[in-house]
Amino acid sequence: MQKYDDLWQAIEVRVRENNDITYNDVTTDSPRAHAARQRTAQIFILESLLARHREKYASSFVPLSGEEALYHLIHKRTGWKPFEIKQLSFLDVMFVLAELFRDENLPAEVRAVLRSQGIKDEPLPTYDFSEKDWAPRENEVFLKR
Repeated sequence: MQKYDDLWQAIEVRVRENNDITYNDVTTDSPRAHAARQRTAQIFILESLLARHREKYASSFVPLSGEEALYHLIHKRTGWKPFEIKQLSFLDVMFVLAELFRDENLPAEVRAVLRSQGIKDEPLPTYDFSEKDWAPRENEVFLKR
C-alpha cells in the first residue's frame, strides 16, 4: 500500500506545481481543490492501469517503460498505428481509455487509496490542467516490483 501512497503524493505535488495550486488550496473544499484531486486521481489510476499492463505484456527485452506502456495499451485496444497514438493529447488518451477508469476495473488497493483521499464519484473539469502533470518515467518507479 505504501507504494500507492508514495505515487499519490508524487503526482499530487506535480499537479500542484504545474497548475499554481498551493498545498492550502488543495486541502480546501473549493471546486478547484476538488478538480486538482480529480486530476491527481486520473493520473494515479492511469499509472495503476499501465503497471498492470506492463505485468501482462512487458518482457526484459521490451519493458514497455514510460509512455511505451500507454502506446501499447492503446494499440491493443484500438489497433491504431504507433504514429497515430503518439499524436494524442492527454485529454484524447483519457477519452480513448475512459471505460478502464470505472471502479470495477480498478484493483482493490487503488480503490482504497482513492477512498482514503476523499475522491468523490462526480465529474469535475480537468481540461485546463497542464499536460505536464503526467510524468510516466517518474511515476513508473513507484509501482515496479
